[in-house]
Amino acid sequence: MNRLSHAFFLLACCLLLDGCGHPYTPPPPSATSDTYRPIYASYADIRTIQTLPPQPLKNVGKIYLKDNYLFINDIGAGIHILDNQDPEKPVQLAFISIIGNQELAIKDSILYADNVTDLVALNIANPLNVRVVKRIENAFAYAAYPIATNVRFECADPNKGAVVRWEKATVENPQCYR
Repeated sequence: MNRLSHAFFLLACCLLLDGCGHPYTPPPPSATSDTYRPIYASYADIRTIQTLPPQPLKNVGKIYLKDNYLFINDIGAGIHILDNQDPEKPVQLAFISIIGNQELAIKDSILYADNVTDLVALNIANPLNVRVVKRIENAFAYAAYPIATNVRFECADPNKGAVVRWEKATVENPQCYR
């Protein structure tokens, strides 16, 4: 190894080793930074899926067309079912309450949806009487932090239930950072 290569190798080793042993500490929160607080629900409440009368659309996500029906995800809350026989005038039929729902897919007469950490399969053959046919508990990782990044938040406490959403709030001395 020539002298220049040797010097470069030593410099690279020093820089690499300098990064070791220094734990990451988040920057101090600014006076204007957002902080978040978790909103909890019990697992019993989360795992209660109901077909309800039509609800107002609030936080529209994905839309799925199956036969003459529209299935519209209301992020975090569930899925709206609309009769779409007349696409110019769709009619709301029902709302499937699924806490923490973000995604949906349909094959034949089975609708698959996430339910916080669980995967549920629902029979939608009768859209006015949707039934749970299978539940796979803990199919998805539990995200105990808000979607936002570079924010401080109140650390999630699993003893209080599962986090179903995060709200911006004034949190005194938040200990968690993402």
